[in-house]
Amino acid sequence: MRSLIIASAAALGLSACQTTSSIDTAIQKNLPQVCSAAATAHSAFLVVASTGDIKQRTIAKEAAAWSALDVVCRDPGSVTAATALVKAAEAYAAITLALREAKAAE
Repeated sequence: MRSLIIASAAALGLSACQTTSSIDTAIQKNLPQVCSAAATAHSAFLVVASTGDIKQRTIAKEAAAWSALDVVCRDPGSVTAATALVKAAEAYAAITLALREAKAAE
């Protein structure tokens, strides 16, 4: 899960010294790790949500975040690297928050 943060920091750090195509390549290279971490968090959320008293709003937010990222993960070529990075960051934040809420409700 921390790979998203690392990938984001690396992409921003690389922007100062590399071309846009190099940055795009770096983001595309790290996207599978981000997708894997998000899939793990999503699975954990589903398990916890199925056993706890989770607000429907939290479930809906997590589902929307996962759906948006899943599209990118299934077909990374369908979006620009920058869009993939933004969607990954948004999804990571939403899924992590939902998982925290779900664990707190256990």
